[in-house]
Amino acid sequence: MDRNKNLHAQAEPFEPAVLIRGETSLEDSGLAARVMPTPGHTAGSVSVLTDDGHLVAGDLIANSFMGLIPGKPANPPFHDNPRQNLVSLRRMLALNPATLHVGHGTLLDPDRVRQCADREHGSLARLEAAGRLATRSE
Repeated sequence: MDRNKNLHAQAEPFEPAVLIRGETSLEDSGLAARVMPTPGHTAGSVSVLTDDGHLVAGDLIANSFMGLIPGKPANPPFHDNPRQNLVSLRRMLALNPATLHVGHGTLLDPDRVRQCADREHGSLARLEAAGRLATRSE
């Protein structure tokens, strides 16, 4: 998908203190949680699932109109790879989180997010059939 260049400023490179190369426990940091790569919104996107079921999903999903309609799941304004984002979202939903904390808006109910993911699957299939689904990695 095309991205609005005015919304995406160039960031300065930095050396991270910790590299995530797969699912990583946060137990050594004193947190009962794990970090999991969830590419799709961006290649480096991650989500965090606590042992008590709170999923910090970042931009895998958002509230409609970037939080203006609380509780109604929707896609953020872009995903670098919409297909991969849906795969990541479904993988996180399969872990049966109790709630989803998102980057834009209020908590989301997992069942409503599952319904949204099903609709997104249909939308992506229609776009793909029409030859109108492109991603940054293609």
